[in-house]
Amino acid sequence: MQTEEKKKRNILYSFLTDSRVRNGFICLSLSFALWLFVVMGKEYQYNYSLPVVFSSLNHPNQQFYCSDSVVQVYIKSTGFDLLTSRILFKKQNTLDINVDNLSLNIQNGTAKIPIGFINKQVLSSIGMDKVPVQIMPDTLSLKWNKTYSKSVPLVSRVEVGCRQPFALSDTPKLSDNFIEIEGSLEELQKIDTLYTKEVHLQGIDRNIFTFIPIDFDYKKTNLNLPLTNVGLHISVKEYTENIVTLPVSAITGKNEKVRLFPSYVKVRYKVAMEDYKKVDTDNMNAYVVHSNEEKKKKLRVILNNVPEFIKVISIDPPKVDYVIQK
Repeated sequence: MQTEEKKKRNILYSFLTDSRVRNGFICLSLSFALWLFVVMGKEYQYNYSLPVVFSSLNHPNQQFYCSDSVVQVYIKSTGFDLLTSRILFKKQNTLDINVDNLSLNIQNGTAKIPIGFINKQVLSSIGMDKVPVQIMPDTLSLKWNKTYSKSVPLVSRVEVGCRQPFALSDTPKLSDNFIEIEGSLEELQKIDTLYTKEVHLQGIDRNIFTFIPIDFDYKKTNLNLPLTNVGLHISVKEYTENIVTLPVSAITGKNEKVRLFPSYVKVRYKVAMEDYKKVDTDNMNAYVVHSNEEKKKKLRVILNNVPEFIKVISIDPPKVDYVIQK
């Protein structure tokens, strides 16, 4: 076994020390270096899009609008320059313009952003200073107006389905029932309610906290929302079902007496496992109300003294027949 391994090592050593192998590797390396030099020396066109975003700490109650929401950057240079400037490897999502640096007359309402300022911002954003670029448009028109705020109720459109034997122990609650929106007075007057997206959650078997997107199209309005998602608390419990039989009594007018058919009803209810031992059906009762002024074929059964932690599923029958006894 050792002799065979020694033979393999000798063969590998002979291959690596062979002059023809060395010469072939050197030629391959030189060919690759020459190819890379030719490729990197060519001129390339690279386009870069930067969405424009405005910010201002000195004017928090102003809303800014731009004539162009995206600045197009056209770069034409050799591969060496592009690689040196690292344009292809740096990711910049937006062109952030600090309005406070523009020395605007805030009472005027309109202004032109000069090309020099745009160039400086673009070069800073894409992280390069040697490669020549062309920026379109070369001038941005800026407008602004005073903003107002308004508190708007937020309505949930979330449906929750639980896995048996679990069920909701309380109505799902949003972490924010009101949203403070900001914008022009005209646009604020158009909105009086906000809604969440329609979301269907199924198979829930534990208490959870999740985030639900707000149904709001930012592209169709200039209103600003402080958040795009809202928290949702969902509380569930494990439930069990039970049936209790209750006698039905009648509440009648003076000197009236009725006989009920049937005189008992079956109440099907659901209760959380943790509250099962607290159920006392002896205090629960069922009754109907009869009045000579109302002629009804059947009387609806009403339950009384039902504990808050019990959820009544059905009453069988929900209405009973009656006969007036004289």
